[in-house]
Amino acid sequence: MDISVVIPAYNEEKYIEKCLKSLSRQDFKGNYEIIVSDGSSTDKTVKIARRYADQVIIDAKSTIAYGRQTGSLAAKYSILAYTDADTHIPSDWLSNIAASMSDEKVVGVHGKLLPLDGNRIEEDFCKYIIPPYSKFMVHINKPSVPGSNFAVRKWAFDRVGGFNTKLVTGEDVDICARIKKLGKFVYNPDALVYVSTRRVREWGYLKMISHYTSNTILTHTFGKPRTDYDAIR
Repeated sequence: MDISVVIPAYNEEKYIEKCLKSLSRQDFKGNYEIIVSDGSSTDKTVKIARRYADQVIIDAKSTIAYGRQTGSLAAKYSILAYTDADTHIPSDWLSNIAASMSDEKVVGVHGKLLPLDGNRIEEDFCKYIIPPYSKFMVHINKPSVPGSNFAVRKWAFDRVGGFNTKLVTGEDVDICARIKKLGKFVYNPDALVYVSTRRVREWGYLKMISHYTSNTILTHTFGKPRTDYDAIR
């Protein structure tokens, strides 16, 4: 089993090196490639990415869905794994993804998130509240997938046409809602990714919870995620 890791990026010079360094230290025994899909950054993102990535694709500035789609189309391996530029990836991430995907009936998997730079409240929320919720949503076949930590089979990606590039948010849940119809979707808490809390710092708890709660309801109930998303750099 071989894996292509796709990372959309735009003006991420503060974070992307830590992400790419961690990805370069995976204990995964198969082949894997790192693809950075850059939306025409104006800072040093591309320069940094070229030190570590196997491919750096530069395209027009657009939605994050467009970035994920562009990177996915350039991938050469049978599993597409997704994360974001402001993450830190433990060395066993790809191995744990591969373990879940070893079951041929599984078409997708998502893992657990922990704060990279969070406080005790945020850490406890991610440890004790989010995992039961994620497990429940997968159990009822409505996976609430974090874009910074999921993977799908490339044949399934191709079958559904990939990401809806018009979406500004919720593109991760949207594509998995279509892919889950082709097989089994699972949650693997051992596939861990540490994520930046910069959005929490900028938005505050109320806005963060309100945005993602309403987005989940809109996506799973009506198939239409929110059309607003304030990007944080």
